[in-house]
Amino acid sequence: MRMTSIVCAAALMCGAAPALAEQFSIGTLPQGSSGYVIAAAIASTASDHTDNDFIAVATGGANLVLPQVNSGEMDFATSNMIEASYAVTGTGNFEGMPLPELRIAAVLPRYQVGLLVRRDSDFKTAADLAGRPVPTQYSAMKMIELMQDATLAAEGLDSSRFEATAVPNFAKAVELLAAGRVDAAYAAATSAQVREADASVGVRFLGVNAVPGGEEKMQEIAPGSYLDTMEPGPGLVGVDKPLTMFSYEYALLVGAHVPDQVVHDMVKALYENRQQLADTSPHFKEWDPAKIYRPSKKAKYHPGAEAFFREAGLLKD
Repeated sequence: MRMTSIVCAAALMCGAAPALAEQFSIGTLPQGSSGYVIAAAIASTASDHTDNDFIAVATGGANLVLPQVNSGEMDFATSNMIEASYAVTGTGNFEGMPLPELRIAAVLPRYQVGLLVRRDSDFKTAADLAGRPVPTQYSAMKMIELMQDATLAAEGLDSSRFEATAVPNFAKAVELLAAGRVDAAYAAATSAQVREADASVGVRFLGVNAVPGGEEKMQEIAPGSYLDTMEPGPGLVGVDKPLTMFSYEYALLVGAHVPDQVVHDMVKALYENRQQLADTSPHFKEWDPAKIYRPSKKAKYHPGAEAFFREAGLLKD
């Protein structure tokens, strides 16, 4: 979906060489989603600080857009480090469909997710939900299902202990929780749906009570994930005390077909302009540019990104 646009058409009539800027696409989630807001911030910042133009393109999600990046129909995409590992290895929600031409360009802000319950409930841990109705199948968001399974594995549990419920996505799960039709939902702490549920009925996160070796079991299911503490703070609801949460980084992915210099310049623009990113997307307010590179055991980085990381002293051979 790369296009060449003429910046100054009048130059053609004048016989002068036109100023050309190549345009590159960033596939992301539908408009209104956090993924789209992040992609739009990246597109705007990179367009302002490189010789190229970038545009955020709303799509139906990673299972649609990542194959397009792999084939060269799309140039970049927003996703996460876990999904990048699944995609290149043909596992998880990309079972049997490996995408070998997919690369990582940059590591973006962190997400923290977990089981959410109503504030007035008696549930203290995931184990307390045994026999209770909890969404375990996410028909339109297999990724959520896999992350929930990984989180439960960290606690030595699995979804078979719940009364299974099927939903299309996490938004529906949170809606059912607020309506009292399920007793828990798996969600991100910063999502709008969680804020809406808290405003209507009050909600809180349970946190992860990991067993010895639990984090390793979690990572077997969700490569690139880790356990980390989420502290109460502005913009967070359902977090009244420090909680251990399932954590992962969002990521900017790119096709191997994109020229090294384009990727190098784009990553440099993100690294050097955190404030502009934060002004466009609140997800970047706590983002540390020094963490734009994070080693990955499964997915490869694009050579253009690696070149910049070496220049910045973030990657040493």
